[in-house]
Amino acid sequence: MKIKRFLILIVILLLVAGITVFFLMSQRINKFAKQDFNMINLESLPNGVYQGSASALLVTAQVEVTVQAGQILKVKLLNHSHGPGHGAEEICDNIVKINSPDVDSISGATASSVVIKAAVLEALKSGIPHETENNPTR
Repeated sequence: MKIKRFLILIVILLLVAGITVFFLMSQRINKFAKQDFNMINLESLPNGVYQGSASALLVTAQVEVTVQAGQILKVKLLNHSHGPGHGAEEICDNIVKINSPDVDSISGATASSVVIKAAVLEALKSGIPHETENNPTR
């Protein structure tokens, strides 16, 4: 009888943990999906290679984005972990083709798509010249 109660308790705890992880991941992905992926003026970015990352608990991505003359030349996926199913790696080619991280998500890999796009946006943000005390950019 004690073993049965113990097993039921374990199952309930695992169920609660799974629901919590799913809820937190969904919130993070929704936050990423609501970002303005066109907020970066690529023409204002200096030529260079920029790195960015994004994470939504079980789905993570680290990217390297090459920008030259206002064009995204390459999006290299440095690290990507995801759950079952495919991981939307082909979205990198779509971003280059359209020259923006504002591309459609890959069917069946929505979470991976959103996280990769968010990582690209973070990489591009890292290339924005920042105002400093001695060298204002305005």
